[in-house]
Amino acid sequence: MIVISWDNVAFLLTVGAVIISGIGLVSLLISVSHTSGNQDELLLGWMKQVGISNWKGLQQKSGLNDISVWQLRDGDGKSLKFGELATVAKVFSIPLGTLLDKLNLPVENSELEAHRVQCEQLKNQAQQLEEKVDTLYKEGLRLHEEMQQQKAEMTEVFRESTFAQLQSLLTNYPSIHQMVGAKPELPAKNLLSMFAPLDNLLKEWGYEQIGKAWEQVVYDPQVHQPDSSDIAEGEQVYIRFVGYQHQGKILCPAKVSRTLPGGAG
Repeated sequence: MIVISWDNVAFLLTVGAVIISGIGLVSLLISVSHTSGNQDELLLGWMKQVGISNWKGLQQKSGLNDISVWQLRDGDGKSLKFGELATVAKVFSIPLGTLLDKLNLPVENSELEAHRVQCEQLKNQAQQLEEKVDTLYKEGLRLHEEMQQQKAEMTEVFRESTFAQLQSLLTNYPSIHQMVGAKPELPAKNLLSMFAPLDNLLKEWGYEQIGKAWEQVVYDPQVHQPDSSDIAEGEQVYIRFVGYQHQGKILCPAKVSRTLPGGAG
């Protein structure tokens, strides 16, 4: 039979009280640590903004395990993976850089650094492309101005060349006009030689004459323009006014009719 004295009972009660107090203190420390951690206030503010009411909700939204959530709350975000931090930032709808800055987390992360390097490369590439586009735009403007200048120069050369070809005709035309007015009986054949420069110009340009004036030909709608809509293809017609073509392209068709003007022919 075991005899328990009051001294033993008092001792056991004292030991029990100490143990209970110790357990209570440890529980309190753990409770304080996990309910008011270093980052709880900040995290709770973000959670409130996105409608997350408790830590369990944050865990479900972010996919973090219990340990990762405690690490995040205790300010031990360095132990979290970059992907986990990125997910948390997405849940809170804030930039990852803001999350890292507010949680005082270092940015020396291999994944983050790789993304930073990639972003920097893309930024440099975009800048290079922008510079190339600007260079091409300026080059386009320069070429446009150069082409306009060349066009003006070519137009001037063409005018000078054409004037040189027609100079004798142009200088004689006012005199011809005056002569015809003063002497209407002057034979036209005396004036024909003055139109030789015009024939020479057409020859130099490679313009070919379609038919001869007052020539009788078979009507061809490809090269002839009739003066009546009832003229049928293959019908005999007269060329009243010649046409011109250049390298197979019809510049103007010859005008044809069933009869010649004034009963000629």
